[in-house]
Amino acid sequence: MTQAAHPDSALTAADHRLAMTAHVLESLVGLGPTMLLDDETVARVRALAGDLAAQLVADEAALADPVRDRLMANRAIALHLHAIAIETRLIAQLAARRALDPVLPPLIRRRLDAGTVGDDVAIATTALLAVQTRLGQSLRRMCLPLGELPGDLLHMAHAIADGVRAEHAAPVRHPRHAAPDDPHGRLALLRRVLTVLGPDTAMALRIDEAGVPLFLSALALASGQPRELVTLACAEDDPLRLALMLRATGLSPADAAAQLLAIRPEADPALVALPADAGAAEHVLAGQGG
Repeated sequence: MTQAAHPDSALTAADHRLAMTAHVLESLVGLGPTMLLDDETVARVRALAGDLAAQLVADEAALADPVRDRLMANRAIALHLHAIAIETRLIAQLAARRALDPVLPPLIRRRLDAGTVGDDVAIATTALLAVQTRLGQSLRRMCLPLGELPGDLLHMAHAIADGVRAEHAAPVRHPRHAAPDDPHGRLALLRRVLTVLGPDTAMALRIDEAGVPLFLSALALASGQPRELVTLACAEDDPLRLALMLRATGLSPADAAAQLLAIRPEADPALVALPADAGAAEHVLAGQGG
């Protein structure tokens, strides 16, 4: 049976949360309205963390809240959940603003229509569509299957849950080694589709053609930036980072501007002209630009 938290430790935790309140409030006021941290995004991230925690401690529901808090305190896990929340918003926005099918974008539709049984593209895209449909249904319920976490984050999540179990004198599960990413998970399938597109790979850098999930994976791969950071760049108040990422892929200024405006209609298209070429954009993104 789980032991109740000692009053001293509970009060210490409460004091810590209270002390953080002013700092968090100050930061939010300073940022002003922003899609990165608006009410909907924060609520979605919190809900996803809570769902993961509930899955991790299904047999000890009283531990769900402390596990959720520890998950949110892990920067890698919090960043991943934040990116999922932003990506979900982007999918909805593009569906409404540009009539882009959230599951079956034109690039994949054409390949499926032209594919034959046994074709690598048809197999990969069919599997991806099934996974994205299931995940979309889960995310609409503010749920995230544990198996959709990348292998290293899944290992961290289990370690966090076991740490909380140990602190509360609950049975600790056997230590886990970091597992490789699930080859049938969404992110792995997105990477696989990109590797089998062949001549159509360049089309994955057109969001109206590829759809949001495949576009984000393609932009991350082509720019050399983490997919989470690419996703958050799409929602930053200043779209400069997104413009630099687009140019870092080797897109021409005109093509980069077209993608920038598709994602951020209010952006200044001149942003994509700031770096002279892909190398200059990479230089700035690497933090070496002056």
